[in-house]
Amino acid sequence: MNQDLEALGRIQDLSSGEFELFKSALHTLTSKTFIIRGIEKERELYDFTVRNIALFEAWFSCMDAFLTRDESLGVIAFKGSGNIRLHFTREEICAVLSLRLLYEDKKLEVSLTAFPVVAIRDFQQKYNAMTGEEIKKTALIRILSRLVFCKLVSVETHDYADPDGLIQLYPSIPLSIDRSALDEAIAFLEKKGEAGNSTAGDDSNGEGEDE
Repeated sequence: MNQDLEALGRIQDLSSGEFELFKSALHTLTSKTFIIRGIEKERELYDFTVRNIALFEAWFSCMDAFLTRDESLGVIAFKGSGNIRLHFTREEICAVLSLRLLYEDKKLEVSLTAFPVVAIRDFQQKYNAMTGEEIKKTALIRILSRLVFCKLVSVETHDYADPDGLIQLYPSIPLSIDRSALDEAIAFLEKKGEAGNSTAGDDSNGEGEDE
């Protein structure tokens, strides 16, 4: 606790400009969860937060919360206690898992953009494979709007139902879905695919016998 108090004391050493950055970073983390280095307007906030990470960690410890960061991804994330965390619906959880799979597929591709990009159509197909259900237009718009709000993606079109519209995948996605959850999703899809192939084979054999 004494170490926290000592770190909190550093707030007195901030200049007026640094104090404004401190407030802006706090607001961004508590309202949007993530600060992402690759977003141009957040680079200064990211660098400031990393330089003053002890102060931020002490501040958040006072509200029973903490920060996680991955400097290879360039992401700092706010993790609140149970009563101040974002709560996702089943559809939204499936959507994030789908995006995590797409992020894995795209992250090694050479691109001129700062973040991996997929078409909304790609997301729909991955989501449908994940859930076994076709995502409806109203659900698609609602889910993408929520994911944009949570700063997991940005959508490069005003029409979120346009299959040719582009989605930028932020590195906050892998920080929000860990590897074990991703492996479970992959195993589920593979098992589902095997079951589908088996069913298709049975149908084919049945038709052959009828002939």
